[in-house]
Amino acid sequence: VVGGAVRDQLLGLERADLDLVVEGDAAALAARLGAEPREHERFATAKIEFDGHEVDIASARSESYPHPGSLPVVRPAATIEDDLGRRDFSVNAMAIPLAGEPRLIDPQGGRADLEAGRLRALHPESFVDDPTRAIRAARYAARLGLEPEAETEALLRATALDPVSPDRRRA
Repeated sequence: VVGGAVRDQLLGLERADLDLVVEGDAAALAARLGAEPREHERFATAKIEFDGHEVDIASARSESYPHPGSLPVVRPAATIEDDLGRRDFSVNAMAIPLAGEPRLIDPQGGRADLEAGRLRALHPESFVDDPTRAIRAARYAARLGLEPEAETEALLRATALDPVSPDRRRA
């Protein structure tokens, strides 16, 4: 279980949907669960209805953005930690395995940020790569009471003032 479902559980909040990451083939897992998956091959994801809940299943992946605001180029990632490192904010970069000993996988320090009420972007180009992350930042600030840490706030302001200046564009 990854992302917002883990974050919300740590905050004691209810959540209707569930996000899973598998180190392997998301569509194959969806099919094994016996539901009819809606696949999105480009993003290595599948969505299913399972026991009355919507479940998003993704293959562990890495991604890059050819230019600001473009759809990502998705490649398989070797591990869940690699997948968590590509996410938007530290508070969404946590996972709990469904097999084995229950434990929190938190390579980006999301739990500490949650406890501090802090919202921290994982990458300097985060908002350039995906401008919708700025909207999510505002939503998390309002809904969860998280304050952007100084660097994240500076990134948000820089992106809002000059989202695709020549020195920020990628080749």
